[in-house]
Amino acid sequence: MRRKIFMLLMILPLFLSLGQTTGFAKDDNYDEIVDEEIFGEEFVDGEIVEKETNNATLIGPQVFQTSALTAAAGKDDNGNSYMYFVMHGTPSALAVVDLNSNELKNTYTLSNSTSAWGLDVDKDGTVWVGGTTDGNLYSFNPNTEEFRDHGNKLTLPKDTAIQDIDAVDGVVYGSTAYGGSVFKYDSHTDELVNFGQVLYKKEFAKSLAYDEENDTLYIGVGSKADLVKFDLKTKKKTAFLPDDYKNDKYVRDIRLIGDEIYARMDPSNRLVVFDKETLEKVDEVELNSRTVSLKSPNEDAIYFSKQNSLYKYDLTTKEQIDLQVPLLKGTEMLALDYVELNDPNYPGYTLVGLIDNAGNVLKYNLETGFNEITKVNLPQQPVTLYTMIQDEKRENIYINGYMSGGLAIYNTKTNQSVLHQDISQIESMTIIGDKLYIGAYPKSRVLELDLTQPWSSTNPRELMRLGDYGQERSTAITAVPKLNKVFVGTYPETSMGGGALAVYDLKENKQEVYENYIYNQSLVSFLHQDEYIYGGTSIHANYQVNERGARFFRFRPDYPEEKEYIHLPFQASMITSLIADKQGTIWGMADGTLFSYNPKTKEIRSQQILELISGRFRNAKIIEGIDGNIYGTVEGKMFKADPKTMEVEILLEEGAYEIAQDSEGNLYFRNQADLWKYTMKE
Repeated sequence: MRRKIFMLLMILPLFLSLGQTTGFAKDDNYDEIVDEEIFGEEFVDGEIVEKETNNATLIGPQVFQTSALTAAAGKDDNGNSYMYFVMHGTPSALAVVDLNSNELKNTYTLSNSTSAWGLDVDKDGTVWVGGTTDGNLYSFNPNTEEFRDHGNKLTLPKDTAIQDIDAVDGVVYGSTAYGGSVFKYDSHTDELVNFGQVLYKKEFAKSLAYDEENDTLYIGVGSKADLVKFDLKTKKKTAFLPDDYKNDKYVRDIRLIGDEIYARMDPSNRLVVFDKETLEKVDEVELNSRTVSLKSPNEDAIYFSKQNSLYKYDLTTKEQIDLQVPLLKGTEMLALDYVELNDPNYPGYTLVGLIDNAGNVLKYNLETGFNEITKVNLPQQPVTLYTMIQDEKRENIYINGYMSGGLAIYNTKTNQSVLHQDISQIESMTIIGDKLYIGAYPKSRVLELDLTQPWSSTNPRELMRLGDYGQERSTAITAVPKLNKVFVGTYPETSMGGGALAVYDLKENKQEVYENYIYNQSLVSFLHQDEYIYGGTSIHANYQVNERGARFFRFRPDYPEEKEYIHLPFQASMITSLIADKQGTIWGMADGTLFSYNPKTKEIRSQQILELISGRFRNAKIIEGIDGNIYGTVEGKMFKADPKTMEVEILLEEGAYEIAQDSEGNLYFRNQADLWKYTMKE
């Protein structure tokens, strides 16, 4: 069973990496404008009833994407060159492509992994992959075509993913999250050694490189960033990243080239060069590529990309040379390797690299400069489902894919889906009439999809982009048709404070933004009901934790700056779902507690369903059923609540996330890549 880590910080799929933190921030000054503090009395009744059921029916995957997370090149004993792509999906896959023909040779399933970032090719041509979710390690030998799953290599309780690997003669060194540890696995003896956390309180060991000559590991940790030399003989650790770079989140990638260490900083787009002997900084280079190449086999140089162009860096003169090789618009090099191709256009060595998630590959010949970009036909994979809502008629269910995006529209009457792949990950959705409003990731974009018109380059259209305000995720969204306005709440990533409240006037096509709307908290749930918009916050914002507790609040749509706080008689870290029933009572999920608030009487009732939660901000979702009951999911459990007695009945014990309902009362939920139907029976 997957490990449960209670009260983690907000999980972020960054591409991502997931679950990044920088520590805790204590609030000495809340800097709030409080016009009215509304208090309610706690009223708890009802009970929790356990019920076994077999009413769930598998519908199956809904969103498929072709999304290459990373790639590496290698060759077999006969000199045939291949590129290996890690495909995002549930489960992920390893795609093997012949670089001479650009044809897909084979695809291997990475069981127990929904993504994989650790990828390296050993000296004998064997490719190694380090996975996520359970931390499995995989290998593929192009000479024997043997694919092996070597099992889970994570031994620390907090570790859930392999971040990077370096393979040398069948020995694999790996770094992890969230334990921030490093390990050594000997495939010859099946021996596994975990060296423990690299630096105290650093949850991410994001990158590593093994120095075979000195039996030393160089490890990039975060967040915030640091760089560590780990002598495996003496077990001595030396942190040597200068203070000027410690505001970065990570050291994304490390290359050992000659007597120097090349550390790629993230997100500042700086490549910092250190002397391996003295650990002193010797140079800094601006770049946009995820990594740099190793030393060229033809000259004393390495390659990278910047501003959509390929660059060469002379290791002797330190000169940066723009090779005037344009990449596709909006792309940069994600991986760089050298191969020898059986093609007269590519004599000797050729630089090859992945430039985007769609599978576009650059080939640049080192001798002639001949180059071209080829899109490789990579396999589609089912992806984990994420955000899910029903339309007002309860006929269609809108389901988004995690990380790689995609939006499926599943018709509950025909049992058919229509998939739109060209949309990114969605953090929030709301339907008003024939318009679907979308909070998209990254850059906290807000989109409007006209459901009466075909999908096109202008439908959906972008209304707002809040990345300029330091916001990354539009985590709460609602609309007020009478005012013709859309209200959006965000999770900040690079701002100094909390999330923003953004208001978009659809008639005037203009926006208003209220920064740090709830002091140092993010806005994760909105509901428009009668004269108010109700909201819920998360204490997690900008990789920090606000110690005050999540806030339940409301404001009039005409006066968003005048917010009122509604006191909940219990403590919570986040209020993730808000709805109103037919009587106008407000219902919400606060951590593992279901609560109701009557705006007329100010009465608050609550029923705790779970005592502890994982900390994932999309941990719960509730709806009002057509029978008047409240249905929801929390931490994988599906439940039914009587609105009169607050009695809660557990319908499914595990594997149920998000929730929607059709016009016949059947419930729908997601579990990994699959959509499920729960049939209500008398």
